[in-house]
Amino acid sequence: MPITTGAKLQRDKANLEARKLALLNLKKHREELLARGIDSNSAARLGEIDFSLLPKIDTLIGSLQQLYNRCTRDTINIAVVGYARQGKSRLLRSLTGLRNTVIPDGGDGYCTGTLSKIRHEPGLPEAKAKVQFYSWQDFRGQVLSPYYETLGLDTVPMSLDDFAHYPPSALPIERRDSALDKARYGHLRKDYFSNVQKYRHLLGQSSVEIGENKIREYVTQDTKDGSGEKIVNYLAVKEVEISCPFPVDDIGKIMLIDLPGLGDTNLIDADRLMTTLSHEADFVLFVRRPEANAVWGEAHIKLYQKAREALGELPLHECSFMVLNRTQNGAEGGDNTYRCQTLQAELKQTPIRVERCAIADCSHPEEANSQILEPILNYLVDNIEYIDNKYAHSCQKQIDLLEHDMNRELAKAETALAYYSDSDLLFEQLFARFWQKLTNDLENLLTHFSQHRHDCDGEFEERLQQAIANCRQNTGIPETTSEIVERRNLFGSYSTAYNEFLHEIRTHFLQHFLSLDQGMQDSLETRKLLVSKVFKNHLGELADGEGSELLKAIATHLPENATILKTAFAAIAEFNVSGAGRVQRQIRENLNKLRPDNNFMTFAEVAKDVLTVDAPLPTQEELILAALQKLHKEAADKTEAALNKVICEPSIDSYYMVEEFVDRILRTNGVQLEWRIFLRKVSSQVWPEFKEMEKRLQQQQIWQVLVKRAQEVNELQNKQLMN
Repeated sequence: MPITTGAKLQRDKANLEARKLALLNLKKHREELLARGIDSNSAARLGEIDFSLLPKIDTLIGSLQQLYNRCTRDTINIAVVGYARQGKSRLLRSLTGLRNTVIPDGGDGYCTGTLSKIRHEPGLPEAKAKVQFYSWQDFRGQVLSPYYETLGLDTVPMSLDDFAHYPPSALPIERRDSALDKARYGHLRKDYFSNVQKYRHLLGQSSVEIGENKIREYVTQDTKDGSGEKIVNYLAVKEVEISCPFPVDDIGKIMLIDLPGLGDTNLIDADRLMTTLSHEADFVLFVRRPEANAVWGEAHIKLYQKAREALGELPLHECSFMVLNRTQNGAEGGDNTYRCQTLQAELKQTPIRVERCAIADCSHPEEANSQILEPILNYLVDNIEYIDNKYAHSCQKQIDLLEHDMNRELAKAETALAYYSDSDLLFEQLFARFWQKLTNDLENLLTHFSQHRHDCDGEFEERLQQAIANCRQNTGIPETTSEIVERRNLFGSYSTAYNEFLHEIRTHFLQHFLSLDQGMQDSLETRKLLVSKVFKNHLGELADGEGSELLKAIATHLPENATILKTAFAAIAEFNVSGAGRVQRQIRENLNKLRPDNNFMTFAEVAKDVLTVDAPLPTQEELILAALQKLHKEAADKTEAALNKVICEPSIDSYYMVEEFVDRILRTNGVQLEWRIFLRKVSSQVWPEFKEMEKRLQQQQIWQVLVKRAQEVNELQNKQLMN
């Protein structure tokens, strides 16, 4: 079954709305990505996507809605447009048969205060009307906001009570010299604010149906009611739809739309004109009453241009008439026939293009119907289908162009984030930076060690001097000869007691230096700490700990096939001088005389050099004590001299340790490949950017889904046409 025109228009409109939503979602996601901060390449690609299609879609949606309204409403709507006091109201009364109490035309002001729609409904005994009122929100947005924004006033009141109790702020100083702004401000202040208590009860009210005798109370803006008060109900009225039988009965279903006369300084009528023409007009009837010396001036050209803008793609020149209101002698302005004829002839020289320019007396019902309404209806019978088809064809061309333009922008969008979550590219970038910085940091550290490799280790030297001092002070030698006597009595021999003391003194001597190997190792660990800090700066979460622990942990993390790196890190982590007993070796080489088997001199022979010639003959105990003291002092002196030679060894060891390590992890053939393989596996632990990469991937997937959805929506219309 063929699809109806109305259904097709609704389908096309729904497709446009789907396209709009798809583009809005893409635009929103783009803004979120750019606000979050992305790489410059992706940002540039995203920036190339042109979302100016969105307002074009809005315009097209409006055009399709306008065409749909034309195709589906049950009346032909003729909008009567013109400035105030040009004869619009008289023409409407002539065409509708309504009295001036319903369509006022006071001689000294702007009488019709609101939008009126007059529907031909044969058979009604009298006119009736349905009155629709503004809600507060519509009143605030459509009535008050234009004044506050145009005049630069303070914030628009948030509630009706606020507006009722607090007058609009004063006109800004820079606008007070403008007659137009002062007049507009007067409308806001004198009409809407001063009268708010009289009409506020109507705002938000449900629509009401009234009889002909009540219509005047809602459309008139310049007459008095029974109490002598000016009628201001129209200020709260959004529109009035009047139904009545027209004098010419067989004209079909038509509706005349009466807009308040333009030319006043209020800000509502121009916006209402645009909205009404855009949404409800099938045909536009311009009305002008030529006065003496009248010309086609700027005001009339602007009015025409506004109407053309409101109708969008609808060809105004093919669906509009110009009526030049001819007046007779005795009417205001007298007979203007000649002026009408002159303006009719001059119209072709202006930008104003209408289907026909007619001259007629708008106050004469028969002439108004025969010269205006009947020609309009005949023209529409012959041409409305052509106009609608032309309008529809224009819309379709724009839809086709939109599809092409949208495809072009979506093609950009499809590749915009192509490299946004490219982990390979990211790895190469980060690895290059890692390698450069690691190499630089390790080489700088090695240079530091090289420059200081002959420096004495201050901490180690201090520990060494303290150990020597403790050794000299706490010798382990008996303090009195009585102890020696007791020992001799125990063994029954002075020689045996002497040898026993040698063992004890020797082992006691060594205890003072046991910590020096650890001290040398601690000095070395301080250097390892410097090495570990380099990796702490470059290996992220893997660099947990410090010193040997960290280096050992890295060795553990390295895969078995990274043999060069694994060996290098294990070697530096395990590099140890204490296992070799370097300090103890230096000390023990100077303790031979404290070993009985290596000392073939008796204690008397050892002690003879320390006894004075004139001293009394010493006892055996005194000889042993003197010998022990002499041997201990000699050992301490030799040990101090020997250890002073190794004070710089921690610095030397550190330099060669680090040099060997750096050579292995930076200079060995194939080691960079091992680094690449290792870091590729642990990249998310080393570089925060790789954790971000997971989010990037999600964002990229969301983006691609949105692009795909937009592409599907953009192709949907063609598929529907094929089906």
